[in-house]
Amino acid sequence: MSNVKIIPFENKHAEYILSQPLNSRFLELRPEHKKYAYFLKRIGMSFTGIVNNTPVAAGGVFPLWDGVAEGWVLGTAEMKKYPITFARVIKHRTEMMCKNNSFKRLQTSVKADCETAIRFAKWMDFRPEGLMKHYGPDGSDYYRYARIF
Repeated sequence: MSNVKIIPFENKHAEYILSQPLNSRFLELRPEHKKYAYFLKRIGMSFTGIVNNTPVAAGGVFPLWDGVAEGWVLGTAEMKKYPITFARVIKHRTEMMCKNNSFKRLQTSVKADCETAIRFAKWMDFRPEGLMKHYGPDGSDYYRYARIF
């Protein structure tokens, strides 16, 4: 039995998660790029998984316009201790948020050299749409993935 508890996402959770080693060295951000995490909080559309009152991962959907949203996940290295729990929670909550908000398209960006994130996007039933050259804050390439409902 996992001791992961799911609570509403708060900006302080992103601040903590981004201050820790992330779940992939491929996803590390420079300090000036971490400020964008503060725009992720949307009531009812974001959540945090905590263990022993410490944020381990957070995720959610960010509405772009009617029917379209961007999916996101932030995770510390501790997330690797609970991979099945977090994968199931993220998938279930994401599907629930998309259904409850009548999204017809959910998209996400996946760093091109992060094989774990690519496998996760496919497991979440996202389909690749193309390579975005120099998309990342560090100039790295990303893939655009989308799921149509």
